[in-house]
Amino acid sequence: MKTTTVRIDDDVLGRVDGLAKTLSRSRSWVIKQAIDRFLEYEEWLVKEVKDGLSEVERGEIATHEEVVAMFRKWGADAS
Repeated sequence: MKTTTVRIDDDVLGRVDGLAKTLSRSRSWVIKQAIDRFLEYEEWLVKEVKDGLSEVERGEIATHEEVVAMFRKWGADAS
């Protein structure tokens, strides 16, 4: 594990400290959890976008008519 330095606005650091106190955890623990969750989400999002673009390139997309039919099946107005 390595140590790094980051600049954090006072209000954000106050929120981190407040959450740390509420959870009986350290400031470092809260920051690490926040970074881990951010990275997991962003990595997932990038993968999903790439997968979606690959599907489009392969022509694996729903037609307008298929989308309208699905909305109608759900009882929604798709016009």
